[in-house]
Amino acid sequence: MAGSAAGRVTYSSAELTRLLANHERFVTGRGGVRANFKGADLKGAVLANRRLDEIDFTGADLSGANLHGSNLTRASLFCADLTGCNLRNAKLHHADLRGASFRGADLSFAGVDYADLRKATMMIMDGADVSVIDHRKTGLGHVDFSYCSLRGASFGKAKLDGAIFDGALLLGVSFRGAEITNASFVGAVLMDVAELNVPPETFADCVFDVSAAAKAKAGALAERLALHQQWVMTDGREGVAAELDGEDLRPLAGQFSGRCLIGLHLRGVTAIGLDFSNSQLQGARFEGSDLRGADFSGCDLSGASFYGARLVHARFEKARLAGLTLRNGEVLTPNFFGADANPGQFRDAVLETTLGAMGVGASDVVEI
Repeated sequence: MAGSAAGRVTYSSAELTRLLANHERFVTGRGGVRANFKGADLKGAVLANRRLDEIDFTGADLSGANLHGSNLTRASLFCADLTGCNLRNAKLHHADLRGASFRGADLSFAGVDYADLRKATMMIMDGADVSVIDHRKTGLGHVDFSYCSLRGASFGKAKLDGAIFDGALLLGVSFRGAEITNASFVGAVLMDVAELNVPPETFADCVFDVSAAAKAKAGALAERLALHQQWVMTDGREGVAAELDGEDLRPLAGQFSGRCLIGLHLRGVTAIGLDFSNSQLQGARFEGSDLRGADFSGCDLSGASFYGARLVHARFEKARLAGLTLRNGEVLTPNFFGADANPGQFRDAVLETTLGAMGVGASDVVEI
């Protein structure tokens, strides 16, 4: 155990393993000791699939940690920093989450039932000085779920006073019996959400379920997509190039994966959560599109443009991001300038140039 530069306690891998093993014995009734990581530096820690019930992470820095599938029932995460964490399938039932920040975290299919998510700040005593530490990204000590992926999460009977869900992906989320007051959902995606009882003015700039008009256009759009693929496959001899600019493409879910769609124009489209995986999308145009939660894993995106696109939680594992040489000799570099993508989303992508040269991380639209 040692002290970090910020005054937080850090742990060696061996120490962390020992403390967690003791804690798991404690929660399973086999002796052991309840772990206390109050104020600890656990940035990027791998804590997946662990029994962390009743653990004390009060004020801890868990930013970027992997807590996938872990049981955090009745855990104390009071004013903890969980920015960018992997909390998929985690259990946070009855947990104390007051003042915590989950900004940009993935809580898909997490259970947050009965959790306490009210506003809180932490008082830190340092000798004679006392300072109030508001979370560095909430600003007001509110629980912060902004830009989180909350697909399939449950907030049943949770206390959500002042919680921030701005820009979050709430797909199939249940708020059954939750106490929601003064919450903010600006710019959030709210699709198939159950029992979210808040005033209409709460939903500024939100994206909701697919409209009847968009569903009615699905057949015609699918036909244009097929003609575009035919145009590509026959080198322009048959079919016709498609421009689907401005369309809501969510009714076409399942029709973009594994296809040859080179040069497709999809500017300003709504394609939240769509699966484009393993498709040929060289030179495709996605400027200004809402692609939050979309899957581009395994795609060839050489020369594609995502200028100004919304890409929070979009996936690019094994996607090819290279230059595309046109017939006139011009080379198109993938363009992410102005997009709200961050470097971590491209960790497993196949890169020909630097992320900076493509504009990844150059946007100030979203800082996660």
